[in-house]
Amino acid sequence: MEGKDVEELEKVLSSLDGVKKARVIVDELTGEMKEIHVLSSADKNSKQIVRDVETAVLTITGERIDRRIISVAQMSASSTSEKEKRLSSKGGSSSSSTEEEIFKVESVGFSENGMEIEANVEISYDGEVKESSKRGVRSFKNVLKLSAEATIEAVENLMGPQLRISLDDVREVSTGERKFFLGVMTVLESNGLSRELVFAGSVGFNAVRNVAEAVVSEINSMMMSL
Repeated sequence: MEGKDVEELEKVLSSLDGVKKARVIVDELTGEMKEIHVLSSADKNSKQIVRDVETAVLTITGERIDRRIISVAQMSASSTSEKEKRLSSKGGSSSSSTEEEIFKVESVGFSENGMEIEANVEISYDGEVKESSKRGVRSFKNVLKLSAEATIEAVENLMGPQLRISLDDVREVSTGERKFFLGVMTVLESNGLSRELVFAGSVGFNAVRNVAEAVVSEINSMMMSL
């Protein structure tokens, strides 16, 4: 597996129910998966997580792995996320000014009109809200695509000339009865530097919000690392 494939797989594994974070380690020479490390919540059975990971890897890569390479570490119910720890160290909380300085999905909408569908997304940043709508031919793939495009456009409208974002790809993947989406976007900063971000998540009842939250989460992570 190449670096990009590993990153995409880690994104999908991290979106599995009960999984907080996943790390895939491959052999540098052969590209073969050697270890898969998973950090999970305490309320999810570790054996079920191993089965979910095994199924996800088989579905995405076509490779049947030995489940013994999968290790699961479970967090206690009282564990605090890294993000919460960072906010706490600054004397803040989830509603503090630090939270206000990142993008948030305020609302989403979806409508059908004959053979067309429309995705509508409202994003806020630093007290300002921008709305964007995208319309296209009715299909599930277009729901994912239009949702991502509307989210990206709203973010760009909030940031102005500071960055530009292109949606490179978004598609649906399945693991058994569960469905996920996997997308790639390229962010171009005003200084000319570009970053490739991979976003992923499970397809729930509200696919527009699922996609919008995943896109925004990746952009926020990028901005916090700058």
